Amino acid sequence: MSLLRLLQLSDSTFPTGAYAFSDGLETLTQRGQSPGGTVRSPADLTAFLAGQLTHGWGQQDVPACALAWGADAATLQDLDVLLDDLKLVRGPRDASTRIGSNLRRAATHLWPEVMAALPTTRHHATTFGALAHALNVPRADTVTAFVSGWLLGRATSATRLMKLGGLDAQRCAAACETAAHDCIRFALNASADDLCTFTPLLDLAASEQATLESRLFQT
Repeated sequence: MSLLRLLQLSDSTFPTGAYAFSDGLETLTQRGQSPGGTVRSPADLTAFLAGQLTHGWGQQDVPACALAWGADAATLQDLDVLLDDLKLVRGPRDASTRIGSNLRRAATHLWPEVMAALPTTRHHATTFGALAHALNVPRADTVTAFVSGWLLGRATSATRLMKLGGLDAQRCAAACETAAHDCIRFALNASADDLCTFTPLLDLAASEQATLESRLFQT
């Protein structure tokens, strides 16, 4: 039962609206701050995905998800505040809370008895971790599914933004397997003090996304 719930929760079609956000990828496929800051090829996409897992999203949202699993209300609130502080750019910060809100709303329709007892959460990571625990999903499986959902979601986004077929995008995601495993291992052993991020190029890309002449994604 818990596996079925986890697969449903992490499926890209689950109505959280996560598909509408590109995490700065849209800007980088149209223009970059330097030749090294553009995403034009499968190799560039692989570097983008691995970089996010190693230095960005994977170092803040993934451990936050792991720490939210089984956490009490006070800890969940502290994690949400910490994510507010770590997400320096308003667009990605708002996207995280919007997806978190959508996730709570959808889960309330599916599992009302579970959501009635779930403490308040705001960000996607904290909501996913807390909800998976309430659905009796094991912690390691929760974190793995959270990473997989993001990785495959961004690879799918790339097929809309680049001249890239679905198989090539999946190949890029598969090339990030080691980075993904390292990210999961880090998250399962992290404390709140370990949450960090250093992705200045992506912060710039996210802040510039609103100025693009044409946009497919919200941020």
